[in-house]
Amino acid sequence: MKALTIQIGIFGKTNVGKSSLMNFMTNQSASIVSEIAGTTTDVVWKNMELNPLGPVTLFDTAGIDDKSVLGGARIEKTQRAFDSSDVVILMCEADRFDNFEEEIIKEAQKRNTPVIVVISKTDLKTPDDKFIEKIQKYATGILFFSALTSNRDNFLNALKKILVDALPENFIENYLSLRNIVKKDDTVVLVMPIDLGAPKGKIIMPQIQTTRHILDLNACAYTVQDSEYKTALNNLKTKPVLAITDSQAVKKVAADTPTDIKLTTFSTIYAADKSDIVEMAKGAAVINNLKTGDKVLISEACTHHASADDIGRVKIPKWLNEFTRQNIEIKYVHGQDYPSNLKDYKLIIHCGACTLNRKGMLARLNKAAEAGVPITNYGIAISVFHGVIEKVLEVFPEALKAYKDSVK
Repeated sequence: MKALTIQIGIFGKTNVGKSSLMNFMTNQSASIVSEIAGTTTDVVWKNMELNPLGPVTLFDTAGIDDKSVLGGARIEKTQRAFDSSDVVILMCEADRFDNFEEEIIKEAQKRNTPVIVVISKTDLKTPDDKFIEKIQKYATGILFFSALTSNRDNFLNALKKILVDALPENFIENYLSLRNIVKKDDTVVLVMPIDLGAPKGKIIMPQIQTTRHILDLNACAYTVQDSEYKTALNNLKTKPVLAITDSQAVKKVAADTPTDIKLTTFSTIYAADKSDIVEMAKGAAVINNLKTGDKVLISEACTHHASADDIGRVKIPKWLNEFTRQNIEIKYVHGQDYPSNLKDYKLIIHCGACTLNRKGMLARLNKAAEAGVPITNYGIAISVFHGVIEKVLEVFPEALKAYKDSVK
């Protein structure tokens, strides 16, 4: 669950020691190390446990000053990595801090991302006081590093101390929207259909994460398929405070849900936890006004082979055209791709973003806002298509109000 970890990006010039630092921190060869500049050709990810902060994801980026033929593509991927970084580690050598490093600082500052400066190769040269004073104005913390002489435990302990001070309190848990809905000993019914798109023998990430959140709240999670949902309600002695369903079953589940039981979808919870649900609700309202010729961008954060009933490429386009009764022009993007021509679109319908962290999803929202294009997500859009959006947003009153106000 990389998206729920603290994500730390390692940035700097080519051959400054980024790969050596990542290997040193993880205590394994996650990145190739070479004296040849530009050896790291793409972003390399590695998870590790860094208690008391818990799991973190490190990513080693290509040198931002790479001038090779492929360097432009590498730099573009490196710059996208800023959007996912909760913390930036900026590596530099002693007494070498110029426009390259300052550009990295600017990219981090645009995103309000704390910067930790790691001065590398200190076995060759120790930075003087004047240099330290120069970079202190940019840095949340400063660390010295040598792949040859640094002690790993001492380095990681010093890094953890800086991270604890740099990150907000309860960094991961701050965005657990269910905390405001579900209390200790409450019962929540989770509706998880098993369809063609479901991985064999597995439960998909939003369902796993939501189940864990409910358990963390010391509440009771009762999981069923949509075909057994009514039976589950009849079997329960205590009325559930909430039912959460896969968006693709929301029409049937809404019809089977009594008016005194609240209902939402996994994707709607993701909108609250990973982005701005009020803006997502406003974006969903635009669906009501789409016309023939309007362009809609369907964006998926992950990359997968589309099945015969793929939600993004088959079901949503079908439901969108049925709901609007218009001939909407649809464009698809997936993975890291996010087009620069967002202004061409009337609406962006984004996936639930289970593979993105909150910062990465907010970066996409910000880019849409800069282009003046409304954005919503799969689950909220599907609830509009099936006429149950007000029921689904009932547990998020501000979002419900925003949707109603935007429809008027």
